[in-house]
Amino acid sequence: MQKYTHTFENEMNDPGFLQKKTDQKRAHAAQKALKAWYLQHARALPWREMPSLYGTWLSEIMLQQTRVETGIPKWHAFRDRFPDVHTLALASEDEVMKSWEGLGYYRRARLLHKAAKAIHEAGAFPDSHAGWLALPGIGPYTAAAIASIGLGEAVAAVDGNVQRVLSRWASIEEPVDAKPGAAYVQAVADAWLDTQNPGDHNQAVMELGALVCAPRNPSCEKCPLSDTCHAAGDPAMWRRLPVKTPKKKPQAWDLTWHVVTCRDHVAVVQRPETGVWATMWCFPEIPPPANFAEVGNLCEPVTHILTHKRITATFTLWQAPDPDALEAFARKHGGGLVTWPEFEARARPRLLTKVWDVLLRAHALGEVE
Repeated sequence: MQKYTHTFENEMNDPGFLQKKTDQKRAHAAQKALKAWYLQHARALPWREMPSLYGTWLSEIMLQQTRVETGIPKWHAFRDRFPDVHTLALASEDEVMKSWEGLGYYRRARLLHKAAKAIHEAGAFPDSHAGWLALPGIGPYTAAAIASIGLGEAVAAVDGNVQRVLSRWASIEEPVDAKPGAAYVQAVADAWLDTQNPGDHNQAVMELGALVCAPRNPSCEKCPLSDTCHAAGDPAMWRRLPVKTPKKKPQAWDLTWHVVTCRDHVAVVQRPETGVWATMWCFPEIPPPANFAEVGNLCEPVTHILTHKRITATFTLWQAPDPDALEAFARKHGGGLVTWPEFEARARPRLLTKVWDVLLRAHALGEVE
């Protein structure tokens, strides 16, 4: 195969590179091979088996930053709890956040709820890419995926998998997470799109990235694009592509949560509407006054990774002198008193759900580290 080197500078000088006869033939051959591969290897995912705009939308939001294996049972459970967009729109935010528990990145759930309310008020789902793009929490990729899969609109969807496949296939040397490189990948995706079957085409490219064109050790020998891909069988190239800007190191955050109890009740506070874990329920970060008894740490410090933060959380147990003192402490910091089962029923950060059983057991037994 003849090697073509397409850089962003070349693209600027020749924006119609896929219109060249050689590249047209190469793109057509790749498109045909990809279609045949997808028909044979597409995974039987529930939102494909039971297609609907609502189901497709949920899957696209849930699978942002979440593995498919984790998303499938959550998708089923969420649809069981909120079977349609109107049920979702009329639910409380606490109900939605609680049902989202375990998926992380809770801002997605809040924006999903806001979008559901907008759809409910409009009386119908958007019927175009532009309409979906206008909803809260819907970016260019999500709008393109929903519009192409659910509406058959000819728009190319570009996510991380697509960036990886096309960067290697077209030898794109620009950082794909910067504007010039992202625009170039989108241009390639637009030019390569099967406009007759845009939904299947977009899903096929994403599926190829998920199953074959892996970030490390891609299975080039199994890839339907290997005859036309610049990086096929070239470890130096597929290790380098896609190019990304260097990531910043996560900031360290030493967090102490004060588990302040009296009998069967514990003090809880709701986090602000913006920032990390917005509107979720947690233990207070401010220690209680001196007349409360510090018992000790309930467990070893727990490490939890967010996108830009590395959290080390300590859980310190305190005993309030009486229920009134506990309630006064909680109210002072904008919270209240709940039983442990009531707290478990509320939306909590994933960091808490990870160690919940350990905290319950240690508290019940009065054990401290």
